[in-house]
Amino acid sequence: MPGSNDQTLRAYDENVRAYVEGTAHAVSGPPQEWMDRALDGLSPSARIIELGSAFGRDAAYLASKGFAVECTDATPGFVAELFARGFDARLFNVLTDAFAGAYDLILANAVLLHFDRAQFARVLDKARAALVTGGRFAFSLKGGEGEGWSSAKLGAPRYFCYWRAEQLAPVLRAAGFADWSIEEARMNRAHADWIYVVARAP
Repeated sequence: MPGSNDQTLRAYDENVRAYVEGTAHAVSGPPQEWMDRALDGLSPSARIIELGSAFGRDAAYLASKGFAVECTDATPGFVAELFARGFDARLFNVLTDAFAGAYDLILANAVLLHFDRAQFARVLDKARAALVTGGRFAFSLKGGEGEGWSSAKLGAPRYFCYWRAEQLAPVLRAAGFADWSIEEARMNRAHADWIYVVARAP
């Protein structure tokens, strides 16, 4: 959908406060279990980058586990928010920017759900190429059918692409991942169905 990501990023950039106030500030439940799976067995010196760090909640959780995280976001508003909260952060749009070096873990919580299926496939390719041997790409998606726009939470339209767990294996395989875990969870949120993935590079 041409322009969908630009419009979605604009919605975030213009409504940082609404997002911060409307989002849980603690990591718990299925997202915590997923992050713990992504971190399991990683060296404390592992190189980790987070896409869409927002206000730093997930980065703070990883830091509490002893890991350093490169915080990034595709919107200047959230990069400024991260700096204000004491995080070192930089602008990075995974659709248009190149990864700098090889990572042990790329984390993207509620980011890839804003990409259409062609963009999603391209990001999988880029992420796999940016991982060290055996490196991990951990990402979450909203479960469901089709695609659409929603103004919920921010009061501004954001694009969403929904997935079924069984649709993911062929796309992960095509991107060159060696293996993966896919966990479905029902959350106490406006959109209840979520999918949590940890994919490993060969």
